[in-house]
Amino acid sequence: MSFEAIFHVIKNEMGLSPETVGLNTVERLIERRMKVVGEKYVSSYCRLVKSSVDEKQALFNEMSVPETWFFRDHEPFKVLSSFVKELDLAEDRVLNILSIPCSTGEEPYSIAMVLKDVGLSERQFRIDAVDISTEVLKKARKGIYSDNSFRGKEISFRDKYFERKGSVYFISDKIKSTVNFLNKNVLDEDFMSGKGVYDIIFCRNLLIYFDYETKCKVLNTLSGLMHKQAMLVLGHAETGRMPEGVFESLHLPGSFAYQKAGAAVSRPEKPSSNSALAASLACSVMRPSKSVTETVVDKKPIVEAVVSTVEGVDEWVDSIEALADSGQLKEAITECDCLIEAVPDSAQGYYLKGVVLLAFDADFEAAAAFKKAVYLDPKNYQSLIHLAVLSEESGDLRASENYRARADRLRKNAQVSVG
Repeated sequence: MSFEAIFHVIKNEMGLSPETVGLNTVERLIERRMKVVGEKYVSSYCRLVKSSVDEKQALFNEMSVPETWFFRDHEPFKVLSSFVKELDLAEDRVLNILSIPCSTGEEPYSIAMVLKDVGLSERQFRIDAVDISTEVLKKARKGIYSDNSFRGKEISFRDKYFERKGSVYFISDKIKSTVNFLNKNVLDEDFMSGKGVYDIIFCRNLLIYFDYETKCKVLNTLSGLMHKQAMLVLGHAETGRMPEGVFESLHLPGSFAYQKAGAAVSRPEKPSSNSALAASLACSVMRPSKSVTETVVDKKPIVEAVVSTVEGVDEWVDSIEALADSGQLKEAITECDCLIEAVPDSAQGYYLKGVVLLAFDADFEAAAAFKKAVYLDPKNYQSLIHLAVLSEESGDLRASENYRARADRLRKNAQVSVG
């Protein structure tokens, strides 16, 4: 049975590119919903999704992955604290913040705790927390969490802002009251219209699931929702290739923070690599200005350039590895995305991106990169091994065993490749 039609619905209406999660994973999730509603055929289930708002929402809920915890990655929240302290806030000034996707609420509640810690009262800020999944929003609104939401050594905030009851923790009503949870789709044309202009937007671990065109559309939408001096915080895996002229980096250590630039334009950034291949590709990647969502990148000249300069690809890979080895992880991520843009079917590019993301402790995003590497090159032994380890660490022992079995078969048959 073909899943292409339902993939199309998921891609166009949710934004999710199935390859970023893994085609087998997406198919399994679709089949799970088919069993729930009693549909035997993908084609009939696809018709149901198109005709039923409730089933479409149920499918989107199934596709959403609520992998989050309080103060995830820590550094962005330190940057948030510093940013707010430098603002000249009048007593009647209300700070507007957007958190998307908010998942089960850990991120927007973390933001609220930071703002309280810097001395703001509940009346001085407002947080809109948005997610496409109604299921995660139900959990977020309850504000009840288990030990899994508290990770790392620094959890003193738990004693300050939570009340323990048995094996779970209830968030303080003062924190809870500052967050407004909303079920919205960032791809909708009227996304957050009428909600005002934001001073801070957290948009982490969303853009990794979008192709470049969708990413541009979302970034353009967020830009339109921000004050001129507002701050946008993205995730580790999302910043490598940004549409030129929309945002500029704040160059804050340990955080992927951006500030709104001038009017949005559509051209991709010129690859920053010093390699000969990057220079040769620059004129092929750049295109005349259009609206950001109409960007078209002609892949044919790029592919021809790569075929004729295989040595250049090797040099590019070497430069990425050198950046990572020297601790320049943000630059390495940027180079990985430039390589992937130049060579869209580069399993090596996705493998390297996964390795760099592991250095950020961004395990979920790394797994997505390794899955794409294996999709492009089923003999990618190292990616399979990484996926086996990550699956085991996340508790998915069945998936771990499957990845290890595939890797073992490749090794025994001497059909191993890396990238």
